[in-house]
Amino acid sequence: MSERIEPKYGPIKKIYLKFRDTILSSRCYFYRARYGMNIHPTAKFSMSTKLDKTNPRGVNIGKYTYLAFGSVVLTHDMCRRFHASTFIGESCFIGAHAIIMPGVKIGNQCIIGAGSVVVSNVPDNCIVAGNPAKIIRTGIKTEKYGKIIK
Repeated sequence: MSERIEPKYGPIKKIYLKFRDTILSSRCYFYRARYGMNIHPTAKFSMSTKLDKTNPRGVNIGKYTYLAFGSVVLTHDMCRRFHASTFIGESCFIGAHAIIMPGVKIGNQCIIGAGSVVVSNVPDNCIVAGNPAKIIRTGIKTEKYGKIIK
């Protein structure tokens, strides 16, 4: 089994990463305190991730989940006058520019492919991708932030 090689960063990069992590954790705290979103403190997301503020109490994100840049979590549909809670489980990875539609429940240890549109519930331990998202692999195991365990 090969060991993970941790990247070596210079002092400027380390300062930048610490600053970025502080900003992102402050943003997560703000979403929880101001909007009442149910986001676990260990969850991480990019600065360009969009969380629905129309029905903010409907956003539920589990521990050690990561939402990549441009991903969107919706909890309402204005055309149908529909508001529903959206749940994302623990140790999940939501790919870049993925869209999670209102009322969807994503299980624990799931990976959502980049650019996917998730319109129905996703069971635990699987990978989904596409528009609409379909299961492409089941029985996976992930560690923190949706990294696949081999």
